[in-house]
Amino acid sequence: MSDIADNTQIIYMIGTDHSLASAEVRSAFSLPVDIREAVLSLARAKLGASGVVLLATCNRTELWVSYDGMREPERSVDERGVPLVGDPLLQAMCDMHMVAPEEYAQYFTCRSGENAVSHLFHVACGLRSAIVAEDQIISQVKQAIAFSREIGVADSVLEVLFRQAVTSAKQVKSGVRFTRAYATAIDQAVALLSDRGVDLADCTCMVIGNGEYGRLAASTLVEQGAEVLVTVRQYTHGAVAVPRGCTGVPYTERYGHLDRCQVIMSATTSPHYTLERERVDEVHDSGHELLLFDLAVPCDIEPSIADAPGCERFDIDSFGTQIGEENKQAIAAAQRMLASGMDDFWDWMRRRETMAQVKPPVAALFPMFFDISDKHAVFVGGGTIAMRRVRTLLPFVNEITVYAPEFSPELERFAVDGAVTLVRRAYEPNVLDGADMVFACTNSRELNDEVWAECKRRHVLVNVCSDRFKCDFHFPGVAVHENMVVGVSAGGKDHRAVRQLRARIERLMEEEDV
Repeated sequence: MSDIADNTQIIYMIGTDHSLASAEVRSAFSLPVDIREAVLSLARAKLGASGVVLLATCNRTELWVSYDGMREPERSVDERGVPLVGDPLLQAMCDMHMVAPEEYAQYFTCRSGENAVSHLFHVACGLRSAIVAEDQIISQVKQAIAFSREIGVADSVLEVLFRQAVTSAKQVKSGVRFTRAYATAIDQAVALLSDRGVDLADCTCMVIGNGEYGRLAASTLVEQGAEVLVTVRQYTHGAVAVPRGCTGVPYTERYGHLDRCQVIMSATTSPHYTLERERVDEVHDSGHELLLFDLAVPCDIEPSIADAPGCERFDIDSFGTQIGEENKQAIAAAQRMLASGMDDFWDWMRRRETMAQVKPPVAALFPMFFDISDKHAVFVGGGTIAMRRVRTLLPFVNEITVYAPEFSPELERFAVDGAVTLVRRAYEPNVLDGADMVFACTNSRELNDEVWAECKRRHVLVNVCSDRFKCDFHFPGVAVHENMVVGVSAGGKDHRAVRQLRARIERLMEEEDV
């Protein structure tokens, strides 16, 4: 349970899913990847939010929003959690997808606080998927927060929330076994074909789409012994990766292969139909049975094809599993794991709130001198600030590792001299393994906050360059003369005054030869 005060960070979710809307309705809320950055940035600005994340899968579209409680918007939601026209989150969701709120409000639900947090944890481990405990949702949740982080619209609260939800989901996946767990819609389609007496070993199948889900479909069909054709947009022999055991055919020639196939699976991210009724009617022999599986949202296969002679169409909502009596023990075990993960998140929120309220005066900083020669200092960020702090630390610590996609020239020179270790990679929590002290020195406040949150979880001392209230220790101005060391600090506030005083002390030390 959370006892976070009302004026602290508030978490909201507005979304629709397979239980609220058909695949056709959900198609209106499928956002092309190439415009997500622009619309998410605009939504964050219009909402005045601290952070936003869009979780978009075949089964659901959810907008997650984090607010400083002092800026919390006025919501308009009925007693069932259905947003009313005029609700700012509903308006933001509909603006992003260019649809009218009054037409789609009935398909959405809203959650906040503990209800929202619990929902995300259950979503991440597949307990609210059409296929119980399906395997792909974990990576989709992880990708959603990664995208918001990359474009700079995530905040530390959403970062920690999504990361903890993914961690708990992984624990459920490795520690709990569900009946028919880890199945995908493709597995369900294969099972449906088997139930209908279709022997895939005697079938020719065509998969439209050579993306991640299309390749998975193709590989699954090959494992069943089918002859599999895979469409490719620009097919040149050897130039396009086609799943092992499949034959590539040009996408433009897909209609010409319909009558040699018994099964068609389409799984693309195209906003247009990959198979249209008019073209199918032109080329398809009505006496030839064609089973079509549309595994995309928005729909790939025009729905009216289901009415064409000899054609039967299934969409993503044709597949699913029930929890069932046999899974009740698994559900109970999963719930316990999720409850523990949620407790960890709310503990972090309480610590965060406490630290935000306790802002110590400069006088509260006590100067101490430690031997850190055998400590491991880890820097996240390789720019000018990191370079200055590394340069100051070099005489005092033997092991310094800097993680960043790019490094300043001076850091590169330090590495050539063997003084520091540079690792060219983006931040992930495991870079903090073995660290005794951490310096978050990136130009992204959100990323620095993420490093701070992970250090708090690990109980590792951390200094955040972008927020003096998230520093377990402050980096002083250091004056050194022979074996004399003087540190100067202004509590992280007046860096110019620190530099001036340090310079005066250095001159005095040299003049007096102390």
